Amino acid sequence: MSATITTPPDFAKQLIAVLPKLLAPGATPDDWDVEATTYDLNRFRNEADFVQRFFEVVAELAKGAPSDAATVRTRLASWGLPSDYARLGQPLSTVVELLVQSQSGARRAIAFASRTKPYLSIAEAYATPSRTVRIFTPGTLPLSAEKKAALRAGNVELHEGHRGAIPAAAGNALTVFVAENASLVSNRAGLVVDAIVIPVEGGGITLLENDAIDPHALQLVRKRTAAALLAVDSRAELSRAAGLPVAPRVESTHAECEALLRGLFPELRASAIFHTGLAAEAAVFSAAARLLDAKRPVKLLYAENGYGGTCQLIAELLKRDGVVEPVPLPVLSADGSGTTLVERMIASIESLNGAPAVLFLETPTNPQLQVHDFPRLFAALRAYQTKHGLQLPVLADTTLAPMFPLLAQPYAQNWPCVIIKSGSKYFTKGKATLGVAFSSEHPLALGIIEHAKAYGRDADTAARPTQLHALAEGLRDLPQRMASIAKNTTQLAAGLREALRKRGHDLLLYTIDDADIARGLASGVLSFYLPAAPTTHADLVDEFVDELLEKAPTLVKNRVSYGQSTGGGKPDYFYVINPQESTQGALSAAVKAAQKRNNVQICRISVPEHADVPGLLRVIEGFLARKYA
Repeated sequence: MSATITTPPDFAKQLIAVLPKLLAPGATPDDWDVEATTYDLNRFRNEADFVQRFFEVVAELAKGAPSDAATVRTRLASWGLPSDYARLGQPLSTVVELLVQSQSGARRAIAFASRTKPYLSIAEAYATPSRTVRIFTPGTLPLSAEKKAALRAGNVELHEGHRGAIPAAAGNALTVFVAENASLVSNRAGLVVDAIVIPVEGGGITLLENDAIDPHALQLVRKRTAAALLAVDSRAELSRAAGLPVAPRVESTHAECEALLRGLFPELRASAIFHTGLAAEAAVFSAAARLLDAKRPVKLLYAENGYGGTCQLIAELLKRDGVVEPVPLPVLSADGSGTTLVERMIASIESLNGAPAVLFLETPTNPQLQVHDFPRLFAALRAYQTKHGLQLPVLADTTLAPMFPLLAQPYAQNWPCVIIKSGSKYFTKGKATLGVAFSSEHPLALGIIEHAKAYGRDADTAARPTQLHALAEGLRDLPQRMASIAKNTTQLAAGLREALRKRGHDLLLYTIDDADIARGLASGVLSFYLPAAPTTHADLVDEFVDELLEKAPTLVKNRVSYGQSTGGGKPDYFYVINPQESTQGALSAAVKAAQKRNNVQICRISVPEHADVPGLLRVIEGFLARKYA
């Protein structure tokens, strides 16, 4: 896709005129809702296709095409969703970007849910020892003294309180102007720079003036360390542009959410909440590494087949920043054999020879649902401490089993452990994109949380009050909801096994058993390998997913998330995916191939609280009868 999007003449004027029709009650599809956090994979279109269709419909509406809410909703739904490798498919922020680009005449506009990431992303993507990034502003950048010093050490010039003309750049240096208000959208005469950053409510927008900066480079930083302008802020921005009233917001506070978290996890002593899960990981990983060694990269041990976004954050962005030395650990092999992640980590710990390191584990793992042997891991960590006098922090992602009380376990006592969770799953019922990190009272763990908060202040990635409200609402009924979800998941697992047993096949299925549920590891995710069978699809799993979507559209969605709860009296859906095409999209082909069994990729199903398990099994039985008659 071309990095350049050309808006039609008078597009901004046309869009503002038709926004009352696009934003009318009932006109936007469900996945344009401000609470949408995950999207139908089969509705993704590349950004250029989405934008072109949007231009056409805006022009048609401006010329008087039927504009009742039902017709507009149908048209919007027919476009699909904007997506490419470097961005998420959130349509409202895309529309804001198109509007501002058209108003300004810029080459591209990129909207962030952050005041500082619009220019920090340029520094992170482009500043090197041989390339300077110059940032000018008439005001003061809202960054800590430590962050400013780090930027300067990384060949970033900061010119605060600047007045008058900006001197020409030398060589290949990039120049960024950070405005104090949005007036520069339409009045940039005489300002010769590579990018301009303007503030908007809830964040900022980067206007790219020429070809010197690749928008995809900034989108990648945004996707992995921050967020696009949140949907609620995007809709408000569009409403103001059209002269429409802005919908009131329901908000909560960090203190309220922390109190609810402590009610579930009494060991909690400090917490930090960010506006995405990856923003939380970026902050916590960086904080842990910097606390262990402020001058050199610290080894970060993690599973190479984990969530692709996390792996890319570590292996590309944090490595580029000089924060960590990635140590991806293989767990799977193409022949089906494997070593547990804990075994790999213990072997890696023993080879550190007294050096510091950070351990990151997802438990249970996704998608194989490995439940780690934590007592064995912590025994190895304590042996390392005895030998070398170092405690290695353990960062644990327990999103898949949100009630797991890791901090309360005997093996975790007096050890620096930090829990990280993606809040867009069970914690908010899929109603908000946020990330949660918390720790007990260990001094190093508390230090990691405090440094992560400081990272978040500089990046402006703290969770917004509307997101905190979704978190508070989700935490209030979490124990009861997880009990129902676990029951439904157990029922589905048993039904799948029996359906294949009747056809003479064993099912390699990963799920949380009753013993682990009793230990607090209840989850609504299960994964399995279908027995090999002929298919005309790229993978048998793709055929399976397509058939479920066709035969059970009221039961199944092809969405990557889990922990979903539709709410509003509407039915809940099962989410069914081939992970290699979604959550693991950023992983290498070799890692994806190693995950296959008999040339069949793994399938993952997310089970909701209100689940028609018998109905889904009836549809699955039809597929199995056809494939394994």
